[in-house]
Amino acid sequence: MSDAGSLRMPRTEQSARVRRLPDTEGPARAPGALPLSVLLEEGTHKAREQAERSLFLQTLFQNAWDGGVYGQFVRAQHYVAYLRQLHHLYRAYEGVLPRVVDSPMTPVLLLPELRRAAALEEDLLYFCGETRTDTFACREARLHAERLREVAEAAPHLLVAHAWARCMLDLFTAPARARVVAEAFELEDGRGTHFHGALTEAELAPFRVRLHSRIDGLELDEDEAREVVHEARMAFRLHALVCDELARGAPGIATRAPGLFR
Repeated sequence: MSDAGSLRMPRTEQSARVRRLPDTEGPARAPGALPLSVLLEEGTHKAREQAERSLFLQTLFQNAWDGGVYGQFVRAQHYVAYLRQLHHLYRAYEGVLPRVVDSPMTPVLLLPELRRAAALEEDLLYFCGETRTDTFACREARLHAERLREVAEAAPHLLVAHAWARCMLDLFTAPARARVVAEAFELEDGRGTHFHGALTEAELAPFRVRLHSRIDGLELDEDEAREVVHEARMAFRLHALVCDELARGAPGIATRAPGLFR
């Protein structure tokens, strides 16, 4: 991504806790009037939709691909590139957890379903025989990881926003994407799809109830709740930037529908 288009975030406690994004979506009601899970659902809907509808993700997981060995090879290249960015993010997320192990946020932050770095390593090992990530992480993924480390240090409650975004983007889409990947690459016995194995279709609804219950049980004041919603929007937008960067110049993706770039 160009320097002009990059998000720059000062590494200070002030920036982590108080920095605001434009409040262009979400309810106008006082945050204390609604549970935090509802505020997150309503307040991040637009940003989440933009991230989920990124050209890269739509092409990778929804659109039909040209058949044949070459088409499968190209798709595998893009899928591995995506796994590498996710591995960079999940390693950063899991890397900051020891700092917040005694935090009141742990009911959300320590959800076992959010520990996906090891599963990503298994999938990378299957697809390309090694698990290198850092040298392949794009600037936007590195920025996203740095943001995780920043808020863990200065404002740990904001990590709840990133946990929420990962649940929405990765966990709740996992069963459907596992089927797409398995079919695309003719996989069996869960090979290459460990990342998407955190939840089965039948477990999605109970997990959503558990996630909402834990989020709503956090003792945050109104300002902190508002900050979490703003941070969650940022997390979705950062993910969209990662996907846009992966799509630029990617064979079979960038030429399909250039008008969809945000």
